[in-house]
Amino acid sequence: MAQMNERELLSGPRGQPSATVESRPDRSGVPAETQGQPSPRDVAPAFPSASPLDLPNDVFEAGLARRRQNRAAILGWIRESLVEGTDYGRIHVVSRERCAFAKRGAAAQCPTASHWTKPSLFKPGAEKICGMLGVTVHYPNLTAYEQAALDGKNLGTIILRCELRDSQNRVVAEGIGARNVQQDYGDLNKSLKMAGKSAHIDATLRMAGLSEVFTQDLEDMHLGAVARGAGPEAASGDEPDPQAGGSPAGVVSPVQIAYLESRIRALALDRERVLRWIRNASRDRIQSFEELTPDVYDRVVSKLEGWAKPAAGETG
Repeated sequence: MAQMNERELLSGPRGQPSATVESRPDRSGVPAETQGQPSPRDVAPAFPSASPLDLPNDVFEAGLARRRQNRAAILGWIRESLVEGTDYGRIHVVSRERCAFAKRGAAAQCPTASHWTKPSLFKPGAEKICGMLGVTVHYPNLTAYEQAALDGKNLGTIILRCELRDSQNRVVAEGIGARNVQQDYGDLNKSLKMAGKSAHIDATLRMAGLSEVFTQDLEDMHLGAVARGAGPEAASGDEPDPQAGGSPAGVVSPVQIAYLESRIRALALDRERVLRWIRNASRDRIQSFEELTPDVYDRVVSKLEGWAKPAAGETG
């Protein structure tokens, strides 16, 4: 008897079609060979759900516990490793008229928490956190601004995107930083650096979930004596009345200027309008925020909210 090949086995005896078994449904209407099998609508989709809430309970709880422990670990490391005045800082923002400590030049000793800003993360602190977590900093759209500058295009505002990438080059967090070139008197290089700092810190706060601990309102200015513990008034010295003659003995710190800038933005005030008041109040002896004396600074900060009201006058 000749041996049948595979094709013949599949097609039945030579010259005859293979026999087929007709599937007849039972009284329920379901074919007999499919009875007991789940219907297509009962089968779970082959792709995972996008929501973590759809994970199995034990997997979800284990993930929460792991993240809780990791978060506690990073917060503990931050408390132990970051240095106030270098990696982050606070400033005393209440005027001499409202704080007895500030009035006598001892704002750094003020115990009232509401008189101080929320701790602000600075670039050195962001670099430490990123280094500890093993991520690197990248600015994917920086080259576009560099090329625009080389082409001679007028850049009014810089908006940089920062990506934090792990060892496998995967993006684990993103941040955005913006800077108006006019803030830096047309210095494009400085504006790029400031926007980069802001984007870096924004990405760091997002990656580690640190917004409840730090703010980034003041990250774009280097620290002055205020955040190092000397207090804003002590850092600048006792200034004479700007209406009087003579040169001022000193000016406010960069951190105070940064706070003033952030308040102006938060209240949606016109920066030039604030500068006009300062020039008028000082009889044109003060032309920029960098030249502010502590006395004028206190007066400006106390007037900002009043200026934000539609009915407020130009000089209050």
